[in-house]
Amino acid sequence: MGIIDRFSCIATLLVAFLVLTSCSTTSWEVVDENAMDVNEYQKIDSRYYMVSTNSVSPDQPIIHFDIRSINTYEYTERVLTERYIQRYRPRLGYVLLGAAGSGLSLYAAFSDQLLTRPSNPQKYALTGAGALLTTLSFLNMKPVGEPAKTGESRLLRKTGTAQEVDTTFARPYNVETPSIQITYGGRTLLEKTEWNFNDGRISINLAEELDAGVFNEDPDSKITVNAVYDSLSHIRSLEVASVFERFVVIENQITALRNQPENNSNNVLTELGEGSQLKLVSKEDEWFKVMYGISETWIAANDVRVIWRPSEFASDLSVIAIPNVPFGSVSVERNIPVLGRSNVDQAAFIVSNNKYEGELSERVYGERDAKLMEEYLIQGFGVRSGNLFKATNISTDQLLERAYSRMASTIRGDQHNIYVYINGYAKLVEDEVHLIGTGLNEDAEQLINLPRFFRALNNLSINNLIVFADLDFIEDTGSASDLEDLAQIVTSSNTAATVYFSSRPDQRSAIYSSTNGDQNRHSIFSYYLADALKQGKINTGEILNHLERNVPFTSRRLYDRPQNPLMFGNRDLQLLN
Repeated sequence: MGIIDRFSCIATLLVAFLVLTSCSTTSWEVVDENAMDVNEYQKIDSRYYMVSTNSVSPDQPIIHFDIRSINTYEYTERVLTERYIQRYRPRLGYVLLGAAGSGLSLYAAFSDQLLTRPSNPQKYALTGAGALLTTLSFLNMKPVGEPAKTGESRLLRKTGTAQEVDTTFARPYNVETPSIQITYGGRTLLEKTEWNFNDGRISINLAEELDAGVFNEDPDSKITVNAVYDSLSHIRSLEVASVFERFVVIENQITALRNQPENNSNNVLTELGEGSQLKLVSKEDEWFKVMYGISETWIAANDVRVIWRPSEFASDLSVIAIPNVPFGSVSVERNIPVLGRSNVDQAAFIVSNNKYEGELSERVYGERDAKLMEEYLIQGFGVRSGNLFKATNISTDQLLERAYSRMASTIRGDQHNIYVYINGYAKLVEDEVHLIGTGLNEDAEQLINLPRFFRALNNLSINNLIVFADLDFIEDTGSASDLEDLAQIVTSSNTAATVYFSSRPDQRSAIYSSTNGDQNRHSIFSYYLADALKQGKINTGEILNHLERNVPFTSRRLYDRPQNPLMFGNRDLQLLN
């Protein structure tokens, strides 16, 4: 192999060595002159406090009070150093120059083409010089990339101190027991001077410790819980709704459950008995949205009272559902007898108020009572539909007068047998009987003057006049004489006039339905009035006897309260000629 070939081979080996050759070095660098030495500290201060921050809801009505410690520590500050590794690689230019110099030295040492051959010592010197140049070229290296951390660190000399504050949960630090006081609206509901810690914290199940019955429908105060331990204390206020849920309890004997918040016979889902309990969702005007099973339904606010109970109460609700049956299902609604033939000399007037606003609840079965009497007047008495006039859910005297005027203009001339049926809430105003209107005037009741209406009846051409008044007096006042005064307006001027009243003014006219018993879906008075007619009793005295035998007994049996029907006028009058 020639010298040139040897040099080429050497050059190739140098380049490969250059590519593959690298080295690295390590060094320690200062990164923080005030680094905290977490292993060298001392506690210089500590104090305790109490706090309550957990969320309280009806599903989780437990309030927690925790003891916490505020600790101040002093740490030593030192110089922090970290170890880095730096990689290096030979510089190409220097390596090539070194290789060239080395090559020239070797050429001079071993070439046969030189004029003067070097001696052996000179060869050795030239060879050493070439090796030295090559070595020096590789020692001149450049750094590759950024220094890399090794993860090693050292804390050196102390440079100062630093303080830190740390808040931690603390355990009870002495043998004292905590005390609890719960107040509401200035009243103390619970006070215990010895309470136990539960796993180092004070825990109170408010739903178990408090009586939900003390809270009003719309509480205007908050529940205040005060926890005290040693010299520590903390007070927290909570809404009643964050502990208990609202439910409604039906107070009427029967009330309708509806799918819409409006009085309409077509939106009744079912009827519920007194004492039924439902979960309250919200209140909108005069209606409550309640849960019936998994459905949101509506019930009149006047028919229920609101109570607060724990959330578990929802799993044990008492619901007394009374199926909503169509008209014709009750005995007196079926097989109405024909008591008289159709006669143009007969007329009827029905006044029925049941869809009340404001504080009065819907008059249960009032609409059904009016329909029952309409069926008996048309089918039983033979009153022609053109001679039957109605004033339903009226609020003023003017509306009643309009309906009366239609009847008066229709039956002019010959004398008529006139049948009048009135139902609704009533009250005495200055010893005069007034029917309560279904509307409100500036949030006040509107009243319909019945004496004025009775005087208007006297202006008609009347043969017989029969008035059935199913009035439910809302105030426990008055006496039978007040009703007698009203009846005498027509009976004193007409010996063929008779007026029935469902009860005295100091009694209520109840419905003939009970939670776990009879479901006759009418007022007691209207039911037994229809029952008497169904039995063919058309004499005023016979009808009174039937009412007196059954109405008081049924009211006592169902409600344990009196209801005595009254009659004024002719006691021996035939309803039909």
